[in-house]
Amino acid sequence: MADIRLHKGQSSIIRFLFPPVNTPVVRYAPVVASRGFGKSYVAASAACIALKECLKMPYNQPNKNVSIIAPTHSQAVDIYYPLLAYGFGLEKLAYKSSRDTGRFLFRNGTELRLWSYEAIERMRGTGQYFCALDEVTTWEGKPGLQEAWESIILPAMVTRWPKMHRAMIITTPKGYDYFYDMTNMQEKDDRYKTFHFTYKDSPLLSAEDIEKAKATTDPLKFAREYMASFEESGANVFHAFSRAKHVSDQLHPEFYEGEAVHACIDFNVGIQATSIFALRGGQMQFINEMQGAPDTETLAVRLATLYKGRKIYAYPDPSGKARKSSAPVGVTDFTILQSHGIEICVKGQVPLIDSVNAVNRMLENAHGQVNMMFHPKVTNTIKSIERTAWVEKNPNTATIDKSGGVEHWSDGIRYGTQYLFPISNHKKTSIPGFMF
Repeated sequence: MADIRLHKGQSSIIRFLFPPVNTPVVRYAPVVASRGFGKSYVAASAACIALKECLKMPYNQPNKNVSIIAPTHSQAVDIYYPLLAYGFGLEKLAYKSSRDTGRFLFRNGTELRLWSYEAIERMRGTGQYFCALDEVTTWEGKPGLQEAWESIILPAMVTRWPKMHRAMIITTPKGYDYFYDMTNMQEKDDRYKTFHFTYKDSPLLSAEDIEKAKATTDPLKFAREYMASFEESGANVFHAFSRAKHVSDQLHPEFYEGEAVHACIDFNVGIQATSIFALRGGQMQFINEMQGAPDTETLAVRLATLYKGRKIYAYPDPSGKARKSSAPVGVTDFTILQSHGIEICVKGQVPLIDSVNAVNRMLENAHGQVNMMFHPKVTNTIKSIERTAWVEKNPNTATIDKSGGVEHWSDGIRYGTQYLFPISNHKKTSIPGFMF
């Protein structure tokens, strides 16, 4: 087995889980760790140390099982199998191994297995010497972390190894969930020891990495992913918004001479929610809005008439390429806008969470920079940004609540922001009508 090389933070976890002989053992180690800490590596390292202990046991000792549980099967076999097989040399050490099943079998009957949360029910009744639970805040669907831990994983360890079992539960936090409860269990159960590591505890992240993260993430996301903080956004999709910070009557309410018009559009018959902004000094400044057009043709006429002589850029729902909201047959929302001299700016469908993060980053990045502002007169736009909510007040569902109809303007803003300032590329280059 290859040497295990750990940085200081990683080593501290291992020392508590695998102390010298005759030292009280911490059974369960909830580890709150930032992005870039090396969570997968330390989980694999702990599994290998537990494996070494099992390999010293006699053949007739049952239940010599070591497990790593990843969120999905693909993560288990794509991340952990190569790391264990080639990084730690288990493929040569094991007498039988399989990437497809995520198993390493050894001649004394020990098994190291990679599980997925998706198949966690299959672990019931197994005897586990050691378990590493990875990225538990991303475990989605039933049974949920609490039931998986209390009804499946913990019994699998306690039943067969009552005095020797151990577990590491390691993840980046997302809110005040059951994992948060686990981190507080050390206050009433001395078998638990909680560890907390921010980006400052990882030598794997450079100063350049952190500066880039601060520039490309909003404060909440940076706090969660790099400060490993249990931040809770609640139901609000655009949690970075506040009227005190983002609404100002000091914005010039009209377009200056030569300024291009930028229109975020969510196609809805009878609504046609449109939020209109200017690009000024790196900011998206929303200074007008439209609503109530019965169809796209009417909206296009209104835009072209109101801003006659100006260049108009539209950021509509990407589905408008195929959507037919108006006669004649075969005419789409996009072609209607284009027929009135309006330029269409779309890049196709993107993951919802990416466009949400893009808006929150523009509202305020981790440096405290505000790059999206609203004039008080755009009342519907402000209300939409302020009130758009996640389904069941759970941001992890990545589903926006459509029941109140308030989300139309914020949907449009997502399309525009994702086009101009995508989360994957924050450089403000080649932007239509940009004024510095």
